[in-house]
Amino acid sequence: MKDQESLCFYGTRVDLSPGEEIRPDGGELFCTRELDAAIWAAELADGEGLPRVFRVAPKGSLVDLSESPDFQRPPHPSMTLRTTEPLVVLGEVTSWNFYHGTKADLRPGDLIAPGFAANHGPTARLANYVYFTKTLDASIWGAELAVGEGPGRIYIVEPIGEYEDDPNLTNMKFKGNPTKSFRSKDALRVVAEVAEWTGHDASVVQLMKEGLQRLAEAGVEPED
Repeated sequence: MKDQESLCFYGTRVDLSPGEEIRPDGGELFCTRELDAAIWAAELADGEGLPRVFRVAPKGSLVDLSESPDFQRPPHPSMTLRTTEPLVVLGEVTSWNFYHGTKADLRPGDLIAPGFAANHGPTARLANYVYFTKTLDASIWGAELAVGEGPGRIYIVEPIGEYEDDPNLTNMKFKGNPTKSFRSKDALRVVAEVAEWTGHDASVVQLMKEGLQRLAEAGVEPED
């Protein structure tokens, strides 16, 4: 059995079973130790099947392309661990955390509900929905871009009602819902705060804010 450090995630639209081998196509395969990257890979994969994420064990060595000096980082999480040997499927990831990024100081058991000042957007308004995501990266953006003066915070939350894909992100630039972002007219219950997370580079955050400002000046409001 491979040790925990060698286990990876693999995103695809192919339905796989434990014990199956994923063989290199064109001489190489990619996997990741970041769940967010596998989620993106699954959503962006070719095919009509459902996006799926599997835990896999590489049969050979891995090379992390992100450590190369000439690596061009894409604008979203990506699988960067390359191997020329098969990956053995251990099982499918079916249980997920839900995250909410904000600047609000909350405690376990608190409810995040619609009807209060919106966390994002160019104009002051009341939010008709609460927003949350299954990817940590998307919640980090939520925390970094939220209005307010306090530090960004990320919470693990549980929706207490029905929810739907966030139309502000779904199918706009990438097909499907690669950020796994959702909205609900019912409250979210705070489970716990994520104590350790790494934000985006300050220059990247500034570029995002400038892009949002240009949209605001063009009269583009979030769909709420």
